[in-house]
Amino acid sequence: MNYKFIPVNNNLDKARAFANSLNNDFITNVQKIKQKEFYIPTLDVVSKLQNEGWKIQGVDEARAGNRKIVSNYVQMQHPDFTVKNSKGQDEAIASLTISNSCSGNKPLHLDLGAYRQVCSNGAIRFEGAESSKIQHTKVNIRDLDLFIFELSAKSNKLIEEINAMKDKNMSYDEIKRFAYNAAKLRFNEDDDKFDIDALLKVNRVEDEGNDVWTVFNRIQENLTHDVKNKEEDIWLNKQLFNLVNKEMVYA
Repeated sequence: MNYKFIPVNNNLDKARAFANSLNNDFITNVQKIKQKEFYIPTLDVVSKLQNEGWKIQGVDEARAGNRKIVSNYVQMQHPDFTVKNSKGQDEAIASLTISNSCSGNKPLHLDLGAYRQVCSNGAIRFEGAESSKIQHTKVNIRDLDLFIFELSAKSNKLIEEINAMKDKNMSYDEIKRFAYNAAKLRFNEDDDKFDIDALLKVNRVEDEGNDVWTVFNRIQENLTHDVKNKEEDIWLNKQLFNLVNKEMVYA
């Protein structure tokens, strides 16, 4: 993901200071936003995740046309779930993007992905229609610990998928097909920006190679580099990761 979070270095006080809507009192008393009866505050989720070893990397907010804050976002990472390069160094780390509306009219989202450290790029794993959505209900407040617990298994699976991508090389035709279908996620074929060669451009030495993971990251960065809207970026990243699975380009 390419939009910027405000770094807070796993400090909850900094998170609250830079994203006021993480304070529930601010939402109800300052913004005068009415919340659902069983609203799940973002910080309740964050605190539980911290207890499981997840660390806050950054925060952000989105405002409506009337300047009221309507959503907040928290990016977290887990140091135990990493992808290694050929030298045994961390190449990518499991990343979690939490998105929550201030009113609770939209579900809380937990989007799991991988943060590639060489280019500050984030890929979001496609989880299916409902698995990353938590409605603001009494049942889900009760089962919140279960959602958190399941993230460890999902993170392990994500790392396994990425390692499989690294081990599988793509043919020239597979690379072209992947880039073509990736371009269709964002542009019409008659659009000037529908440029397969531009998506395959190598921006750094780490982007050279024909394995699925390297090609994926090359296309992902070139496709999303100028996306500014958070929701669009999250959607596009999900679809791009899902495209890898649909294309069945790795075993």
